[in-house]
Amino acid sequence: MNEYFYLLAPIVLQIVFVVHAIKTGRSFIWVFAIVFLPLLGSLAYFAVEIVPDLFRSQGAQRFRTQAAAMADPNRSFREAKRAVEMTGSIDAKRALAEEYLRRGRYDDAIALYREALSGQFHDDPALLMGLARAQFLHGDGAAAQAALDTLQAADPSFISHDAHLIYARALELQGKDEEALGEYARLIPYYPGEEARARYGLLLQKTGHAADAQAQFGEILKSLDGAPSHPPQPVRIRNLQRI
Repeated sequence: MNEYFYLLAPIVLQIVFVVHAIKTGRSFIWVFAIVFLPLLGSLAYFAVEIVPDLFRSQGAQRFRTQAAAMADPNRSFREAKRAVEMTGSIDAKRALAEEYLRRGRYDDAIALYREALSGQFHDDPALLMGLARAQFLHGDGAAAQAALDTLQAADPSFISHDAHLIYARALELQGKDEEALGEYARLIPYYPGEEARARYGLLLQKTGHAADAQAQFGEILKSLDGAPSHPPQPVRIRNLQRI
């Protein structure tokens, strides 16, 4: 059995590499090399053409990115900060603000977003969304709500389930429970996943609506069991068309 394997393996590799070379549009020189130099040609083709493709794959790129991040966790922060120092562009400032957020430096993120929100970018949706998230994480629900109100006023057609969730949570953070319940109810039909429904259920329970809360938790259990759900339909927030 082993003898047949050693005899057939080079032939199988030849066929596989010839087919690969033809299908991927490689030079026919490779075909001749693989056919007329069976072992050396196959090894050369594998080393020169196959291995680089493997390292260019998305999986390999993710692995290299993760490995680099583990080896030097502050590299992305240094690069983002250097980009702001060198160019001062809006994109560079937004990237650095995101790095601040990932590190829990909310004051720095808020300051940078506010700095970027100037001139022609004073109502940029991405910057206002980032500012709202930073303010919410910092514990300032009123400021987060105000930033999202500004965003919606600047772009009434803007729809984002992430922004809508922050808005509802910002209301809840301020103790505006009834308003927050309304936003959660509007958010649930189009929010992907069950976080919005879970938070809605918890707030219902907190505000004394035990039966309604149990109904929401029951819907979550049905979803986890694989029960069919209604297709998501984006909606505007409140009658004021917020996020």
